[in-house]
Amino acid sequence: MSAAPPSPLPPTWTHWYRRALPAYWIFLFILTHFPKLEFGVPVPSSDKLAHFGAFALLTFLFWRFAESLQRPLSGRFVWLAAAVLLIYSAADEYTQQFVGRSTDLSDWLCDLAGVALVLGWLEWRRRHNVRRTRESVASTPAPR
Repeated sequence: MSAAPPSPLPPTWTHWYRRALPAYWIFLFILTHFPKLEFGVPVPSSDKLAHFGAFALLTFLFWRFAESLQRPLSGRFVWLAAAVLLIYSAADEYTQQFVGRSTDLSDWLCDLAGVALVLGWLEWRRRHNVRRTRESVASTPAPR
């Protein structure tokens, strides 16, 4: 059984992710459920980029939060994260209709695109790091 590699992040960052995810998730829920929310800055009528960015950030924080609890993450985590975030994004989009906002399939698809892009990148990065670790262990000469 091999020991988990040390976290490349200082402990303060590890704890930061444990605080940031719940705070951001609550903020995102409140922001998406205010009726007829108006910003003081001009926002284009197409909010698709905002949906993409908001769920991309949620995905990144979700992954880092999980890494702070269990390092290294297993290969199955990407599927668990995808299921949780996709179900949440669907529920989030659906419940907006109850506070006077619209439920829009294209908004949900932008949420999915943000989740998929970030999960794909993080999973690629995780696999690359695992491969690099295995190669470095294989190239290390055995003690005599």
